[in-house]
Amino acid sequence: MSVGDRDGRVGLPCPTAELAARRWNVIVVGGGHNGLTAAAYLARSGVSVLVLERREQLGGACTLDRPFPDHRYRISPCAYLVGLLHPLVVEELGLRGRGYRVHRVDPHLWCPFDDGTALALWDDDTASAAAIAALSPRDVEGFLAYQRLFARIRAALRRPERDTWLGPAPDRAELEELLAGDEEAMDVLFDASIADVIERHVGDERIRAALHGQGIIGTWAGPRDAGTAAVHAMHSLGTIEGQGGAWGYVHGGMGQVSFALADAALEAGAVVASGVTVAGILPGEGVELEGGERIGADAVVSNADPRRTLALCRGEVPEDFVRRVGSWRMEGPVVKLNCGLTRLPRFAAAGPGGPSPFRAMVTITGSIDETQVGYEASRRGEPAPVWCELYFQTAYDPSVAPPGRHVMSVFAQYAPYRLAHGSWEERREEIGDAVVARISRFAPDVAEVIEHRQVLGPPDIEATVGLSGGHIFQGECLPEQMWDRRFAPRTPVPGLYLCGAATHPGGSVIAANGRNAAMAVLADLGSGALMPVDRGLAS
Repeated sequence: MSVGDRDGRVGLPCPTAELAARRWNVIVVGGGHNGLTAAAYLARSGVSVLVLERREQLGGACTLDRPFPDHRYRISPCAYLVGLLHPLVVEELGLRGRGYRVHRVDPHLWCPFDDGTALALWDDDTASAAAIAALSPRDVEGFLAYQRLFARIRAALRRPERDTWLGPAPDRAELEELLAGDEEAMDVLFDASIADVIERHVGDERIRAALHGQGIIGTWAGPRDAGTAAVHAMHSLGTIEGQGGAWGYVHGGMGQVSFALADAALEAGAVVASGVTVAGILPGEGVELEGGERIGADAVVSNADPRRTLALCRGEVPEDFVRRVGSWRMEGPVVKLNCGLTRLPRFAAAGPGGPSPFRAMVTITGSIDETQVGYEASRRGEPAPVWCELYFQTAYDPSVAPPGRHVMSVFAQYAPYRLAHGSWEERREEIGDAVVARISRFAPDVAEVIEHRQVLGPPDIEATVGLSGGHIFQGECLPEQMWDRRFAPRTPVPGLYLCGAATHPGGSVIAANGRNAAMAVLADLGSGALMPVDRGLAS
């Protein structure tokens, strides 16, 4: 049974009463990409698995929508690009054979400036160095040293013999050992602000402006705040199509990742039921549905964030776990605009013969200090979308729009979950207008080419996708919530596991989280902590 050609909508394989008529080894609560990954690995190992997703649509934040009257627009509403998806998951679950295909984005960054110049950075450091030299020759060596710093971290922490994203999260002592005394790298992982790291390496304010946003993505912190360098480090740890630190568009939209994972789970024998709401998790027993039916299972793997998972738990939950979940920082600062365009806008800084901005991720920004001021305003409840990243998937993949049309996705900060004045319902379009106005500084005609627009603030992301606080990573990826400080798959609640982005190695479309959870469940099965039962319906 394939889901990819139906935009991820999966009908019930049988009535809920039939699902409840037997006991399962594992129930996965939530059909996001990590839940589907866990289900695929578990089913491949011969245990009976049932995935329950409250929405008709699979994929969670990594899905595909048709929000505009012209349904030929296929929009990736929350997750826009792939860059951290674990290659081992791609290989082990055969995702390429299930339709997963990537268009690598290169140049990976294009940033226009108020003086009419622009900077393009490429996956090839030699090409990037030439672009830096055209702006500021004295900064070439510093820029290359900056690139080498993050490449060193990736090489040390993602080595085949000890890939820190797989298995138990490393503590600080192990990270120090893996980095072999590299104090600069340790400073990046645990202490430094992205502003400090950039300013130590380059002096030109334009280059500083172009680079600093990579340390605040999805993070409610400013570029001068401690720990933000670690955000860029995390987003530099991936490898796509053999290129370290690269990013790309998934052909057909990001939902195709989740749909390929769902196909892998279904083909391995898992049962995937969408449109089924879990009302309660019964530790050691299974789950209770919204309609009151109970479905028995030896273990429950929750793809929901820790706050939602805790709210679903019935019975006694250890106080330490309650306190930890309560202190978990997961309030999102991001507003997302998804747009259908009559044509591509015109960027004033895109000169003839230069690189096309539409082939890059476009950064719209002011100085580091301007971004910091915007962040501080957002802490007062004021929307301040001073930094934006724009994605034009149709420059690589026209399949996601009607012929002759284009899509533009915008990731903008800062737009707090709680506004000091008014509500998101009242101010949503006004905030969307502010994002468009910010872009129009560099693309004056952008408003006139937008024929359809969807604005998603943090409360919209929470309501639609189910991410508490509207945080796209299920919690901040700052040092105090990373590595062994992130949630582990095993919880102190017997028979309850986590597999979502709040677990190690962190947020984004990684899928290692789901794999790690599956391995923990299988290890407990092997130790006798869980007893396998007949696969029955899942076979």
